[in-house]
Amino acid sequence: MSRKVLSAIFVFVFALAACQVQPPPPQTSESAAPMDANYVLGVVQPFTGSLGAFGTDFQRGIELAVEQMNAELTAAGSPIHFTTASADSENTPDGAAKAVQTVVQTSGAQVIVGPLTTGEVLGAKQFADDNRIVLVAPASSGPSGGIPDDYIFRVMYPPDTFAGQAFSQIAEARGYENVVILHIDDPFGNGLASVFESNFSGKVVSLGYAPEPTDLSGEVTKVSSEIAAMGASETTAFFCICFLGDGQKVLQLALTDTNLTAVDWMGVENLATPDILTDPAHADLLTAANFVSVSFADSSTPNTQPFLDAFNAKYGQAPGPFTNYAYDAANVAMLSMLAAGNNGQAVKSILPFIANHYIGTSVQTYLDANGDQAVAVYGIYSINADKNAFEQIGRYDGASGQVTFQ
Repeated sequence: MSRKVLSAIFVFVFALAACQVQPPPPQTSESAAPMDANYVLGVVQPFTGSLGAFGTDFQRGIELAVEQMNAELTAAGSPIHFTTASADSENTPDGAAKAVQTVVQTSGAQVIVGPLTTGEVLGAKQFADDNRIVLVAPASSGPSGGIPDDYIFRVMYPPDTFAGQAFSQIAEARGYENVVILHIDDPFGNGLASVFESNFSGKVVSLGYAPEPTDLSGEVTKVSSEIAAMGASETTAFFCICFLGDGQKVLQLALTDTNLTAVDWMGVENLATPDILTDPAHADLLTAANFVSVSFADSSTPNTQPFLDAFNAKYGQAPGPFTNYAYDAANVAMLSMLAAGNNGQAVKSILPFIANHYIGTSVQTYLDANGDQAVAVYGIYSINADKNAFEQIGRYDGASGQVTFQ
């Protein structure tokens, strides 16, 4: 065979080989899906102090969400599962900062559900932003927490700019000309008092008290004096921006105060609970004072009853106030981690998209430019005829900014 023929054959063979589809390279250990991937979801809540009951119940809601998510992931054959790492914020800004740092450094968590109050959230903000740790806060509502492009997302519960508008309209509708406010001296109390005052056309006197008070007799005496100066009449009202335990202290002192028992009362959602009516004397005072509160309207979604049933089956009791928001916040956090991985910066990027497509246990989540819940529909509540529970008597729609009474 001549050299020309051999050369032609070799050229043909090499060309034919080049045209063949090559098999993919063998999968390396780096590209293979992990056999087992553990994502840690941090939990920072006040497990002690005056808000300890809230924090403990919030953790139950979070643990239920994690249990359900893990069951679904296992059924789908996913290698990912979630665990939790918790720390007590102690209901203080410093305590929250330390708790977030502890959870991150001991567990490697990049996403944390909590803290609870705006003061706690702001206390942990610097560490979270500096270290790209996402905080998904279920119930923080102080206006000062509304900061764009940070690592804090306040899902489910809207800022108190809405509640302040609702309370001011209630005061106007009831014909109040003077309002004395007693508020907790923290971002929540200061913020709501400021929003109310800026929207109310009458006279406002605002008095603060330090968080976690052991006694409020001095503050209640000041409130009484201010009411007397304004004239204890139907045109004067008392507005208590207080946590439940503090509100109960105020009630006990008010029983023997002729000024506080002569005017109408308003109070924040912390006080619109049957727990405040267990003492008959307190229930009688609040009923006589035409007590009114603003809180989330009674509403439901297809996810409401399944959550209630699952919580009761797991813990043998109904969830406490706003525990469903902690449950929802945990789900938003985990769905974001499943989409973006266990990485704080990536979760920060994807979480608004996830949240804006999440239907919660009582409300559709939708975040504003600050990463705060933008949907606000409140109920207006007063005490029922039996003095043992609250009933809805009106509604505030954040979209229109208007209060309507039933």
